[in-house]
Amino acid sequence: MYSNKLAEAFAQASETDKIELAHFLANNLDTAEQSKDGARVRDYVAAFDRFAAPRKGEQF
Repeated sequence: MYSNKLAEAFAQASETDKIELAHFLANNLDTAEQSKDGARVRDYVAAFDRFAAPRKGEQF
């Protein structure tokens, strides 16, 4: 069980959900040039996956 609800949500989210959130963040937080960069969106999705990785004592 996760102690962090966001990590748990990211662990259970589909790739499509994570990509949709990444696009939303890129469009609303990044500059116009960065928001259109596919690599930037992939960086966000990778960050979500790292955040969702189980920490010591947590399990999927």
